[in-house]
Amino acid sequence: MSSDNWTPPGAGPAEEQGKERPASGVNQRIRLVKGGAIVLETDGFRIIEARGIKRSPLLPYEAITHLTVTERALLVATTTGLTIVRANDFPDPKTGPQEARDALLASLAARPDGDYGLERIARLDELSNRKSKTWAIWAAVGLCLLATIAQLRDPTFSQFGSFVPELFRRGELWRAVTSHFLHGLPTIPIHLAVNVGGLIVLGYLVERPLGTAKTLVVLFVGGIGTIAGSLYYEYEEVVGASGLVSALAGAMLALELHHPDALPAYWRLPRRIFIWALILQFLVIDQIFSNQLAGGAHIGGFIGGYLAVWCVGGPIIDEATPSPLVRFAALAAAFIIFVGSAPLVSLARHDDAALERHALRLLNSPIALGTQHDNAIAWFIATEGQPSPTGLDLAVALADRAVQSTGRQNPNVLDTLAEAFFKAGDPLAALLTIEEAIRLAPLEPYFYEQRRRFIGERAADDRPAPPGDEGSGGMLGGEEGGPAIDPEAPAITL
Repeated sequence: MSSDNWTPPGAGPAEEQGKERPASGVNQRIRLVKGGAIVLETDGFRIIEARGIKRSPLLPYEAITHLTVTERALLVATTTGLTIVRANDFPDPKTGPQEARDALLASLAARPDGDYGLERIARLDELSNRKSKTWAIWAAVGLCLLATIAQLRDPTFSQFGSFVPELFRRGELWRAVTSHFLHGLPTIPIHLAVNVGGLIVLGYLVERPLGTAKTLVVLFVGGIGTIAGSLYYEYEEVVGASGLVSALAGAMLALELHHPDALPAYWRLPRRIFIWALILQFLVIDQIFSNQLAGGAHIGGFIGGYLAVWCVGGPIIDEATPSPLVRFAALAAAFIIFVGSAPLVSLARHDDAALERHALRLLNSPIALGTQHDNAIAWFIATEGQPSPTGLDLAVALADRAVQSTGRQNPNVLDTLAEAFFKAGDPLAALLTIEEAIRLAPLEPYFYEQRRRFIGERAADDRPAPPGDEGSGGMLGGEEGGPAIDPEAPAITL
């Protein structure tokens, strides 16, 4: 864009003839309602708020990176922040914002380096109009929804995929990946809705300027930071995507601080509001709800997202694709996410070998996932597939731990132990254990049918339909046959 041919935006052909480039815009005052004004001075402009109570610092014209008008406001982006003047602050909301933009452009064009400023604005106009897909963000949202479906179909899926530092250290590495897409699922899935909303809103502001490859790197590094924070703070069990949302917030701050001249105005947030929102999250909300929210994981994700942008660079303006190094990093991240999640599939399908390896880790871990999970794994091993003798011993050990943790007062958990004894070749122990269940629930026919199996009156492979749910077996943990696995079981959420 040549400054010699510059004309004010909106000028018609008749106006262009003989139109000279404005000198400086000195002392031009654009009136706002209630005594406010935009004052154009020699070297910059300032905003005077209503009744002249407050004046902004002088903002140099050279600091302007982008100017745009929306239906509701004039947005002035500078290297130090974003200034918003609402359309209703002008005497004429329809024409006032555009006239103010034209005046600011004229003052910028009159500067010695005005050509550069106008070219920069033109490049950002092109960037804002460029069609771009948010594939990385929608992939993350899709994985959250798929994981939710899996959780609803099998509540044990949450415990198989949540991040448990102790089990992670013992070899269940997939948890560092899968935990980001699992959520606590009460009747109203607020946790899921908040995180998916955060991914979409912040992801749009990150992926549009950075592109899919760089955004994938941001999410991956942010995920690493989230896990590092969880390990440092030693949370017992963590699920949720808000570590990834925090990574996007960190990426936004890095873009705002290091690449403000490469962002269109409406892809930015006012710095003061943004900083206060971060303070509110990390220093107030995370502290107040420290028993429910993994604040350390949020901080780790935020730092990871910030560092990722610092490493991969800013928005892609002139080049259509990122560098080969960034593309390689994005492909490597996608490969690790895919391969790293694979072991969870075998465990979720209740593969014998996977269940037995998981059971051994549970028994060796000083921090267990709880009675319900021990009970469920023992039931799966005892009733599904072709478990090995070692696997049946593990089922007995887990079921016994679950029974002890309930004070031997839950008949359904006792039934799991009885089933494990029976499958392990100890019918006498199975009979004695099911008698305990019968004493606790004398009106439940299921337990009497189990006793008939154990004493040989019923075929050993003819297990009766359990109370409550024919497909759930002895994993039922409630007094009335309710599910043993609580979808809200993880103590800490992201």
